[in-house]
Amino acid sequence: MKNIIWIASYPKSGNTMLRLFLASYLFTENGIFNNLDIIRNITTFNNFDIYKNIKGICKKDDFITNPEIISKYWIPAQKMLYENFQKKIFILKTHNANIFYKGDNFTNENYTRCFLYIVRDPRSVLISTKYHYNYKNYETAASHLISDKHITYAKNNLLPEFLLSWKSNYLSWKNFSNSNALGLIIKYENLINKPEEGFLEIIKFLENKHSIEFDKKKFKNAIKSIKFQNLQNMEAKYGFEEKSKYASQFFRKGIIDEWKNEVPESIILKIEKAFEKEMTDLGYL
Repeated sequence: MKNIIWIASYPKSGNTMLRLFLASYLFTENGIFNNLDIIRNITTFNNFDIYKNIKGICKKDDFITNPEIISKYWIPAQKMLYENFQKKIFILKTHNANIFYKGDNFTNENYTRCFLYIVRDPRSVLISTKYHYNYKNYETAASHLISDKHITYAKNNLLPEFLLSWKSNYLSWKNFSNSNALGLIIKYENLINKPEEGFLEIIKFLENKHSIEFDKKKFKNAIKSIKFQNLQNMEAKYGFEEKSKYASQFFRKGIIDEWKNEVPESIILKIEKAFEKEMTDLGYL
């Protein structure tokens, strides 16, 4: 049985909000949670703990000096999860582009049960990544957003991820979905503007891919639980382990179209030119 459900996205696109919704719906009795630690029910795929028992795995420090070697272990890690836990479904977070690199696929149909990919207007992503990673200016943030050489580095217990550009990340998962109908692509803006409609689409999709049933009361509670003010309050009270050390808070604003009054026009035009087709297809242009 294919046993991996991916929650995929480019960074700062709403992945955390989606995971918190799913965690509250799938791992509570009533859809209500009061601490952000509930997100731990959805594991990060680039956590070294998933890889450490692979036969012949290199030392953790080797991923610091040569981050690209992570590609050799993507499929072995998924194969191990399948062989060791055949009756368990894993919901895994990733920011990795779904790519083929030097003979190695990030994932395939043998292990992927289905995936959810959340996409966000890259002009909004630009602002969030600038604050999250403490980039010195929007020019620097835009260069990362557009670069197909964008790879994160191993840090603490997290292994590298091939982010690539916003465009390549999005297209890699879109093309995977087109080839096998395993995925659902969701716009962040739809979840903000019409949360009940957007999240219901997600639950209905998972009903067909996984053995869950719709619970109206739990569903409504889960949506209330992930209201942005609630998440900000929980972070202020208890902290949040996914907050960057550079950022004052993880849940900063979460609004739409902040870029209109924040980002220099020259940077906006640069992004729109680089991603024109994809942004047009998604209704951002």
